[in-house]
Amino acid sequence: MNKTIVMGLLILGLLVLASSASAQSLLDNPDYNKAVELQRQAEAAYAEGDYDKAKEYSEQAKIYIERSNTYVNDRLLIYRANSLLKRAQERVSYFKSVGVQPDYQGYLAQAEKDLAQAKRSYDAGRYEESIEFSKKVLAGIAVMKTVQMK
Repeated sequence: MNKTIVMGLLILGLLVLASSASAQSLLDNPDYNKAVELQRQAEAAYAEGDYDKAKEYSEQAKIYIERSNTYVNDRLLIYRANSLLKRAQERVSYFKSVGVQPDYQGYLAQAEKDLAQAKRSYDAGRYEESIEFSKKVLAGIAVMKTVQMK
């Protein structure tokens, strides 16, 4: 049983370390804080020889760290979607302000449609879809930029 507990604590420690590198706002994450506290309790129980309690705390900490990882991944997805959406908005605004050659008006019109869809998707919480539409905007804008520079 000793080896199982030690292995569990080691795995838990690795999970905590891995998740701590995942996001800046991790310290604001209550599930992460609870997992860290449970890990401390598990280590203390283990040091006192209460192996059953140590295992119990370790198992609880694992649940909280999994919740924390889900939270962090969700925050990162939202951040990525927001960043790409903002970049797409800036590029469309720029080309609308400077204008494009008549041959490339279709690219700008499509970029505006894709931007509107990216915004609707973001507002509806469909962040992966928003990311894809924002990427389409940026790809279409890149074609206009290349063409105008020739």
